[in-house]
Amino acid sequence: MSKKLRVTVEGKTYEVLVEALDAPAAPAPVAAPVSQVAVTAPVAAPSPKAPAPAAAGDVPSPLAGKVVAVKVSVGQTVRAGEEVVTVEAMKMNTPVNAAGDGKIEAVYVKVGDSVAEGQPLVKLA
Repeated sequence: MSKKLRVTVEGKTYEVLVEALDAPAAPAPVAAPVSQVAVTAPVAAPSPKAPAPAAAGDVPSPLAGKVVAVKVSVGQTVRAGEEVVTVEAMKMNTPVNAAGDGKIEAVYVKVGDSVAEGQPLVKLA
């Protein structure tokens, strides 16, 4: 299957015909192209390993970003709603709070770490 696309690179516009490699090829006419350019798809790099899903007691990151503060340490007792980590995304700091009362059993991240949405940050016992 082919798809006609218009691509602009450094102010120059090109109409390109893109062919899906996993579908049978069917020639498609291109009407009045601005310019035709052969485009080959780059081989995709392997995707980074997805973070382990949050388990019971884990406090997950609500968004992808960078850890800018870790406010707790192992053994510390926290109350529901208390801030445990701060994650920065798009120049905005988002506090991540404990969902319930408990004791910090593990801290999975440190300042400067990049985190994915849903990635466990700390574990409450």
